[in-house]
Amino acid sequence: MENKHRKYMELVIELARKGLGKVSPNPMVGCVIVKNGVIIGKGYHCYFGGPHAEAESLKSAGERANQATMYVNLEPCCHTDKKTPPCVPKIINAGIKEVIVAMKDPNPEVSGKGIKTLRHYGIKCKVGLLQKNAEELNRAYIKWITKKMPFVILKSAVSLDGKISTRTGDSKWITSRQSREVVYRLRSQVDSVLVGANTIIKDNPSLTAHRMGRNPVRIVIDPKLKIPLSAKIFNTNLSQTILITKEQNKQSAYLKRLESRGVRLLKFLTKNGRINFKQIMYELAKDNIASVLVEGGGETNALALEDGVVDEVMFF
Repeated sequence: MENKHRKYMELVIELARKGLGKVSPNPMVGCVIVKNGVIIGKGYHCYFGGPHAEAESLKSAGERANQATMYVNLEPCCHTDKKTPPCVPKIINAGIKEVIVAMKDPNPEVSGKGIKTLRHYGIKCKVGLLQKNAEELNRAYIKWITKKMPFVILKSAVSLDGKISTRTGDSKWITSRQSREVVYRLRSQVDSVLVGANTIIKDNPSLTAHRMGRNPVRIVIDPKLKIPLSAKIFNTNLSQTILITKEQNKQSAYLKRLESRGVRLLKFLTKNGRINFKQIMYELAKDNIASVLVEGGGETNALALEDGVVDEVMFF
């Protein structure tokens, strides 16, 4: 019986993963409805603001959902202060007899309340099946909702001799085409990409997903306003750009020109001549940015690590 439950929950997590790069800052959620050993409904959260996985699976199951078992990787929601209606009333009204949940929702507005309500209406609930898998899937959401900070991945290209650029100082094509495609795909899966001014000045990258998926928000740290206005990063037709600089620059004509192009400005007070990464991450989280890919050079990467904001490091 346990193997059967695992099989269904594995399918749920597989379905949920289809929302990667499309639903943030919402969690990725999949749902399967089973009756008499047969899957009668399934669904997943496809895009931010769209129907939830439970609603999609109930829609596909129809009246057959009565007295069926629902498998879902995250506790069904019960709060109303959001874009879509809560799922708990729909589950109750459909006549679902049992709900098997991989993990509770860490959102304080839910956090066990959905399960408690279902049990109150006589629906059996089991929690914890493949919980670690479910937590790994939604690690960015968990950090964003509990710590008010985005999940930060630091990516760096390193040559066989441990260098991050060639002998001439060129860092643009230190990796293979296959590695670059992996990075483009990764960009399509995160909410934002962050670099320092030197990376823009040296390589002039667009920091897009190169048609691998949606483009991330591009974030560049430039306290001294060194980046030329002609840089590709300031083409906001490709994606939103956020320039992070110091508060002392707020009256700059350069910044006014960037604002007129649609570039968003975030200004911070500096300490010892630099901006603290934790301040940056807290501010980005307020903008519903739940994940950041840091693609900076040595200085930017070192400062991100020094300030303790990095959750994962990837070398290419």
